[in-house]
Amino acid sequence: MTLTDAQIERYSRQIIVPHVGGRGQERLLAANVLLIGDARDIEAPLAYLDGAGVGKISLRTDDSQSSTDLAVVFVGSEATRRVAQEIANRRDARAMVIARLDAPGKIAVIPDAQSAIDASMFAELGERTEAADFIAMLATAEAFKLLAGYAENPPRAIIEFDGYASRGRVNP
Repeated sequence: MTLTDAQIERYSRQIIVPHVGGRGQERLLAANVLLIGDARDIEAPLAYLDGAGVGKISLRTDDSQSSTDLAVVFVGSEATRRVAQEIANRRDARAMVIARLDAPGKIAVIPDAQSAIDASMFAELGERTEAADFIAMLATAEAFKLLAGYAENPPRAIIEFDGYASRGRVNP
């Protein structure tokens, strides 16, 4: 896919970002993303990914089966926790980003379907963190990086939040 002049103009702010460029924008335009979460948790990420030029964005709250390039799951309810676990078990997505919106918040970045997923991502849901919206947007940024090919071989990672600081673990 070659970017048109109109696309270059529209996405120029992203294209000039190191490690994204025209090739990354082409990947975004060709991507198929599945957003899973409650309406309040996916509203801002949906707007961000749409504005970034993601080619196809699907929304889902149930555990019906479908294949996608990337599943981004915002675990803010028991229903979305169960859906995330089902998708991970079936390997419906080639990659996943899972954001736990309870306290303490946590994001798992799983760049390939064969990677093991930390079991704590599917533990019982606790009280929603005050930083849930912030964590959702950070998870969306991680999704953007995977879609755009920001890193050649992105590692699995867990990013944990305690309300004041974050701590990341690569290849957990």
